[in-house]
Amino acid sequence: MKVQLYPEDILLEFVASLLPGGENVKIPHAPYLRHLPRQIDFSEEFAERWQALFKPVVKRLVADTFRLRPFLFDVDGYTKRFNCADEQFWNTCSFSFSQRGAERLYELMVREFIEEEPMFLVALPDDALILSICTQNFGRYSFPWLCRNHAGWLTKALFVAWQHVQVNKVPWLYLLENPTEVELPLRDYLIERCADLVAACNERMLSLYNVPGSNEQARSTVRSEHLPLEVSFYSLTIFELIETVRGFISKSQVAFNVWSGDGALGIDDERFIKGAVQQSGFAEEAREFERLVGDYLENKGMEETIYESIIQNQSSDRSSTE
Repeated sequence: MKVQLYPEDILLEFVASLLPGGENVKIPHAPYLRHLPRQIDFSEEFAERWQALFKPVVKRLVADTFRLRPFLFDVDGYTKRFNCADEQFWNTCSFSFSQRGAERLYELMVREFIEEEPMFLVALPDDALILSICTQNFGRYSFPWLCRNHAGWLTKALFVAWQHVQVNKVPWLYLLENPTEVELPLRDYLIERCADLVAACNERMLSLYNVPGSNEQARSTVRSEHLPLEVSFYSLTIFELIETVRGFISKSQVAFNVWSGDGALGIDDERFIKGAVQQSGFAEEAREFERLVGDYLENKGMEETIYESIIQNQSSDRSSTE
């Protein structure tokens, strides 16, 4: 029996199985994957089908990630807030999915038979977004890569939201270190994320009082009203943690000052940025961190004093006995 294979259709079946809710989608032609060519040639109609497949997927991801969270936008020099239910929100951004994303997913589909890994970095930022959705891995693309390839602010915001954070390797720290390159809506969101990260570190500091040692891996999910921030602490001593968090807080404050000062994009940016810092609770979380550090160091000093006193008493007792 002869079976006529259409690689484009098989690819669309495969991608549908990778999308959220597609776990039970069957690929009727899965047994024939080994017979597909190593590379795919797309028809003229494929681009339209590809765009139609992913645009609603990404819009749904935006809605699920940010819900009705308002973002700051510059409108004729003035700052306004819009959320994803507003037409003005979508007027500031657009998604375009190129053939490169389809090629990478095709390589992923036939990887078992061609024995080569997909060339994930040969893609555009919006392709990177759909590749991350399909592979459930948002950590493959760095922010230097996204910025170098001119990712839109909303694409970058989704990576900020979904990338896992290791406290001493914050993936979006690059944005804070290059604050003038950050778009206004993303600035607002980063302020909130910075507060979440410091709050997670405060939880970690509190846990250290009751957990012996400080080299254990811990995971913390904190208080964001939207997608929670997940933070990992890998093999850090408490003093390494203190140094790391203080450095992060310092870089965050520098970025906030730029955004409300010389790096402002609108007439009233300063007021909104300072308001976002206050509303996020960043300053309170930073003060709480220093309070916890002070308490820890004070308790540690008392413990060392008591220990030295015990040693001295034991030495005195031995001397008296002799």
